Amino acid sequence: SSVTPAAFTPSHAARCASGRRATTSTTMTMTTTTRAVAARSTDGDDDGANANAPLRVSRRCATWLTAAALATSSRPRAADGAQNDLIARVRAKSFSKPVFNSSKPRAQTYPAWLAGEWDATVDFAGYEFPSAVPKEVLAREPTVPGFQKLSLAFIPDVGSDRRGYRMRFVQTAKGDVVEDRAFNLTEVQRAYLARDDAVDGVEYDPDVDPNRTTIRYKSGVTNNAERIELFTNARESETRASDGTFFASEAFRQVTLGYSTTYGVARVQPTDYQHVWTYTPLEDPNEDREGVVNRVKVTLSTAGYVQPNDALKLTAQAAPRANANAAPVPQVGAASSLAFEPVVLYSHVMTLTRVGCVP
Repeated sequence: SSVTPAAFTPSHAARCASGRRATTSTTMTMTTTTRAVAARSTDGDDDGANANAPLRVSRRCATWLTAAALATSSRPRAADGAQNDLIARVRAKSFSKPVFNSSKPRAQTYPAWLAGEWDATVDFAGYEFPSAVPKEVLAREPTVPGFQKLSLAFIPDVGSDRRGYRMRFVQTAKGDVVEDRAFNLTEVQRAYLARDDAVDGVEYDPDVDPNRTTIRYKSGVTNNAERIELFTNARESETRASDGTFFASEAFRQVTLGYSTTYGVARVQPTDYQHVWTYTPLEDPNEDREGVVNRVKVTLSTAGYVQPNDALKLTAQAAPRANANAAPVPQVGAASSLAFEPVVLYSHVMTLTRVGCVP
């Protein structure tokens, strides 16, 4: 169902006269640092098996091995954008996890009319549970993306009331328009955590690595995360000729690091999800310059996936049992599909209103 964006009334002249907002101290420059990421090998655990000992597979080890096998047993679609059918897949709500790349994803470039700074308003528009796993089973699984605060860096609190913040797209020396990700993610965290000092810093340098972002939170601001590491696994984009809508898809592995209940042990939670943004330029009767856009309607579709070991657990819980006392049995075939298909879909709608004059 379509959602009508909020009404727009200010004229272009009023917008230009309003100028840019005076912001509190924030790191706007792209920075690089050497960071040790403790989460790069957190998908499984080491049972400390002795290579010379007789082969004995415990239930725990068997579960881990089966989960690892799921990563290669399915054949999800390629993520190199060669199919160029992003619009068709969005229309069909086909959001299989993109995991195979012919090369590292390049930084996303945007239409020239998005360059500049924008006031953004965001509204939650709904959710779906498209998988075969019953929603009451999913509801008990806290690792599903979006079920806990900050498990989705771009939407830190899914289902919350309307939020407003600034967004910025800048022009590079080569003339490309790119997202100012450090600025945008800082603004998003401030808005959803309702604190101007929520973020200690966002580290992102597209010239060095456009596929990695680090968000550091001020100590004590939230119990859900001390740091977030974002890794982009795939990007796609496409423009719809009929109305100029720009589609941009990005698949993320997010690793959330924070405090745990065990002394000296950090909480490390990986989540996989895909965001698809659509940017539709809207007509402005007060604008007579060709190619200038002052209002944009944005939709954000989010597909959340479960980890392979969680897929085993969820399919075991959902499978019928011979009797009430029987132990749950993992359904490997079902888990193989579940690991690469979304278990939850979220929808948000946004309105962008240009701040100041076109850069």
